[in-house]
Amino acid sequence: MTITFGPVSIGHRRSLGLMLGVAAIACLGACTTGQSTPPVSTAAAASLPTPGSAPMPKKPGVTIVAPYAPPAPPPEYIPPKPRGPDDGYFVWNPGHYHWDSTSTGFTYLPGGFVERPYQGSVWTNGNWTLSDGQWGWTPGAWN
Repeated sequence: MTITFGPVSIGHRRSLGLMLGVAAIACLGACTTGQSTPPVSTAAAASLPTPGSAPMPKKPGVTIVAPYAPPAPPPEYIPPKPRGPDDGYFVWNPGHYHWDSTSTGFTYLPGGFVERPYQGSVWTNGNWTLSDGQWGWTPGAWN
């Protein structure tokens, strides 16, 4: 089948594609008509860092609280270190137990290598500590 528009002739498949394309554009236009732009908070915008500004201070460590101590970690196999630009490029982050409040129990998360973000940075492993009768997890971090 061929459709003719003046001197231009379009085949059946091309005309179907053309009609679908026009319909999609019309539908998108109808979907966005009448929508307002989200309000802009000047306070939130002012708190964002700008290029060249001083680095933001670190946030304090997030702590996960459990009602009892985690079990002793199982023996862990440490695989060979991945190749990197130098010997200290990857650091081993040991496995640890994670408290899952939805199942009221601990889940073991195996260890793995973490990539050093910059030369001279030092990895501090996360740990569980007892404070005020509750066990709290502080995640590992780069210093």
